[in-house]
Amino acid sequence: MFLATYLRFNLIESQSLWYDEGNSVKMISRSTMEIVSAAALDVHPPGYYILLKAWSVMMGGSEFVLRSLSAFVGLIAVSGMYLIGKIIGNYLVGILAAVLGSIHPGLIYYSQEVRMYMLCTLLSIVIVYISIKLRDESKKENTTLITIWRILFVLCGVAGLYVHYSFGFILVAINFACIYEVITMNRESRKRILIEFVCLQLGVVVLYIPWLPTAIEHLVSWPAERVSISTEYVVWEIWSWLSFGPTVEVGDIMLGLVCLGIVVTIGLVSGGGHMASIATWIIAPVGLILVFGLFSEAFEKFLVLAVPAVAIVAANGFERLIRYFYVPGRILSLLTFGMIINCTCLSLDNMYHNEYYRRDDYRSLVTDILYKYREGDAVLLNAPNQAEVISYYYPSMENVFQVARTRPFDTHKQIVELETIARSYSRLIGVFWGEKQADPEGVVEKWLNSETFKTTESWYGAIRVATYDVADEVYMKEIDGNFDGVISLHRYGVNSREFSPGDVVQVTLDWSASTEINSRYKIFVHIYDDVDLPPIAQHDSEPVGGSMPTNLWENNDIVTDMHGIYIPANVKEGIYTLAVGIYAIEGGKRLTVVSEQNMADRVVLERISIVE
Repeated sequence: MFLATYLRFNLIESQSLWYDEGNSVKMISRSTMEIVSAAALDVHPPGYYILLKAWSVMMGGSEFVLRSLSAFVGLIAVSGMYLIGKIIGNYLVGILAAVLGSIHPGLIYYSQEVRMYMLCTLLSIVIVYISIKLRDESKKENTTLITIWRILFVLCGVAGLYVHYSFGFILVAINFACIYEVITMNRESRKRILIEFVCLQLGVVVLYIPWLPTAIEHLVSWPAERVSISTEYVVWEIWSWLSFGPTVEVGDIMLGLVCLGIVVTIGLVSGGGHMASIATWIIAPVGLILVFGLFSEAFEKFLVLAVPAVAIVAANGFERLIRYFYVPGRILSLLTFGMIINCTCLSLDNMYHNEYYRRDDYRSLVTDILYKYREGDAVLLNAPNQAEVISYYYPSMENVFQVARTRPFDTHKQIVELETIARSYSRLIGVFWGEKQADPEGVVEKWLNSETFKTTESWYGAIRVATYDVADEVYMKEIDGNFDGVISLHRYGVNSREFSPGDVVQVTLDWSASTEINSRYKIFVHIYDDVDLPPIAQHDSEPVGGSMPTNLWENNDIVTDMHGIYIPANVKEGIYTLAVGIYAIEGGKRLTVVSEQNMADRVVLERISIVE
């Protein structure tokens, strides 16, 4: 338990709250009845949010406090794994199950998230334990204890469904285990157990009736993208997730997967009468996830419900090796356990320290936006509900606008809104996440790329933040820029000839294809102090902010391309050269230029002044 506590609270607040956690935080700002109403419009039931609200009222609203609820729930889950291990085996099986549960990266990962998955996992452990105890007490015919376990079963079943719909996977598993046991009973016992179990299920349904219509509506309309994947891939990926969580690659832990697979097989084959419950606990969630095509990054987290069962079966396998194979079994157990620990440590190290597996960093995003904020800035959020996590770090939400929020998407209304915002602000900061769902045609970004000057772009995990300067009036000049007979530059415009450090040089370019283009090229706009030295400022991008790649250009069609070049604050006063060029994305080879202002691979546009 000390080990489990350390691992669950270690660096628990080192990462930012991410999108889904922001949804949880926003939920608890409402009253209990408002939470229920909001959950009816969401895709998750209200149980976890109500508990989280009570927790935050008592403990506070910091990242540490909000995540600590899942951490404490995770500790109770480890205790539950010990109890089940002890029932199906003995004291040693219980201890080993607790050890494996305490260090499992998947259980730790969801013990550090402000979401309902660890609570759902705990309730899965509890209801499996209750169902085992209920069958044991039924054989002893202890009426009082049987009644208590029945009541607890119904209450736990209802609680689980109010926490998350995936809890239904565990109810299915328990039903399969019951059916298996009923088949092996005599006729008289079979009838009694079936009647009892049907009554228990009815009890769960009756108490769930208030939410049942909403649940059905959610499940029918759930926006789950179905996926089909190869059998070989899915076997290894699922087994990797169940064995060592979501923060490690299959290729890095292959030997550990094989070792754990052998131990689990021994544990299943040599299990006692209750092993059917544990086996279905693994099989049902995995099977249903595959049947419904939910094994994707968004839904693979449901596998966490089956992780405790894997740890318990593995514990039973280790115990059997130690007990029945004496010295060879103990040596094999030690080697196998060492390999499992090695793979677990790799996964945990990735979870704590590897940038690739870190959650989206809204904390740094907001910090950077506020640090770089200047008068006239507006922030555009183009993902539904993204404001919920942003508002945790930026409560005032001043000059923050949610765009792409209409369902169905209204292109005309959206463009009018963007034009209205642009008239009132000089710089727009676009925060892009999940835009394929909110704005499938990319209307917002296309408008920004064609009507404003993109200056910077940065990533915070899967979140992309781009900065756009609103266009000044510009006079276009004719120019003859011939790039290798492939692309022609006809006109250009610059918003001024005098700038100060911190300003943005707005450059508008009119291009056309001189011939059919099969390759993709990037446009670079550089500002030079000395043309033989690296530029002091630059902007490189595919045309029109990446929305009009050169291989899509039609011959002789004019493509208007806008670039914003930010002048760093440390640039000295002087006269600088503004030049433009083109290079291939693959290989980086520049197109050569034939013009009066020939610089071999660049065309000089202007001489500009930078003054303090």
